[in-house]
Amino acid sequence: MEHLLFVVLCWGVGGFINGIAGFGAALIAMPLVTTMVPLRLAVPSCTILGVTLCFQMAWTYRQHIDFERLKPVYIGTIPGAIIGITMMQKFPAHYLKLGMGIFLFIYAIWGLFFECKKQKVIHKGWGVVAGFCSTAISSSIGMGGPPTIVYTSLAGWTKDAVKAGIASYFIVSGILVILLQTYAGIQTKETVMLFAAAAPAVMIGARLGVMVSTKIGEFTYRKVLFGMLAVMSCVILRSAVTQLIALA
Repeated sequence: MEHLLFVVLCWGVGGFINGIAGFGAALIAMPLVTTMVPLRLAVPSCTILGVTLCFQMAWTYRQHIDFERLKPVYIGTIPGAIIGITMMQKFPAHYLKLGMGIFLFIYAIWGLFFECKKQKVIHKGWGVVAGFCSTAISSSIGMGGPPTIVYTSLAGWTKDAVKAGIASYFIVSGILVILLQTYAGIQTKETVMLFAAAAPAVMIGARLGVMVSTKIGEFTYRKVLFGMLAVMSCVILRSAVTQLIALA
């Protein structure tokens, strides 16, 4: 019971962050949730929660959705999902956790020291890479947001277009991942129950985050968020290394 309340609280905070920035629910919640819940349960439930949040964001920013610009990202989705499902079934949890920690750390360092206010525009071909990496990471460890977020932030889109694009992409990729997880037997009664328990908290948190977002500067907040991610990545890496040493 204590574990369930902890999971609900984590997703409530994650939803709040997601409501402010347009992303980040899984990045905040998953490192904490996986300290109490096995990856085999945390990842599938995270996928359903992520799709639920994306529907909310897509509806909020529906006037800014442009599917034509999202085509390159969608192209990388299917192979990415297949690779991700394979990774989850073949690799031990501590190796996946190690990969998650390293990825979080790299992403946090990039955000803290290399993200610039001046917007850069990259080739749309990178969208295919972003779609592949995002879906692979999402379907294996439930934290696939950063590659697509980085791509949309460098593609010359407006703030609202970025949020709409991220939400629209993850609705499609998330549904695909859920279908593949169900086919592979990864989605179970336990994962659905975990989703049902956390869903109210994550939706309420997201609503509060949207209300607060109009009063907080996005650039300053993103620096705070990246700092939090750096700390969390260190916690996850320490946990993974401890497990690896114990198995040695």
